[in-house]
Amino acid sequence: MWHRLRLLALAAIGDDGTAPLWNRLTPEGRDVLRLARAEARGLGHQCLAGEHVLLGVLREGTGRAAALLRAHGLDADTVRADLLRVGPSLAPPADPADALRALGIEVDAIRARMAATFGPDVVSAAERRVRRRPRWRGGHPRPGPVCAYLLARRSFHLAVRYADRNRDAGIGPEHLLYGVLCDANDPLGTQLSRRSRRRLTAHGWTAGRPNPLRLVLEARGLHLGQLTTQLSSSP
Repeated sequence: MWHRLRLLALAAIGDDGTAPLWNRLTPEGRDVLRLARAEARGLGHQCLAGEHVLLGVLREGTGRAAALLRAHGLDADTVRADLLRVGPSLAPPADPADALRALGIEVDAIRARMAATFGPDVVSAAERRVRRRPRWRGGHPRPGPVCAYLLARRSFHLAVRYADRNRDAGIGPEHLLYGVLCDANDPLGTQLSRRSRRRLTAHGWTAGRPNPLRLVLEARGLHLGQLTTQLSSSP
């Protein structure tokens, strides 16, 4: 009971349990997560997942984590293409305009006529109000600060434990890579509560699928255990 109350209290203040990571990130580690979030946005994903972090490691490009991945023939473009082929953890958000086009309604033409009649500033202001509309009033689901890191949270915890085991004060790209590789061993959702699963389903997530990161690496003859061993043993 007290554990559940604690979780509810943390959720109320936006604490998703990842604070030990953020407080110890090195500048390179922060760059990895900044680039990972950019990758997620570029793929149309609203929540961060392990595959985004691996892409962030490759794009940041410094240190032994990126060197290990490059030594196995991996680069950001290759991993991104493979990820789209196997299917990422999340589906891109549905575009209501596509559904209207399927009915023969051209949204761009309607918007242009409205802008010509009422003015572009009025149309833009109306669009902003609709984007901010809560879901109970017909708005689209958006991740909150807790939801945004649900898929990556366990990999963050594993990264912290890896740094503690090595007595490293900071958490850099190699710790983040270790975390996502260990996390990818399990199917999607094994670490999530039923409530978390319901929240992520609204963003195109499917429980029980093999982790896409694992599929991408194994398709190229790489195994998660092999990479984590090499990462741990490299100087």
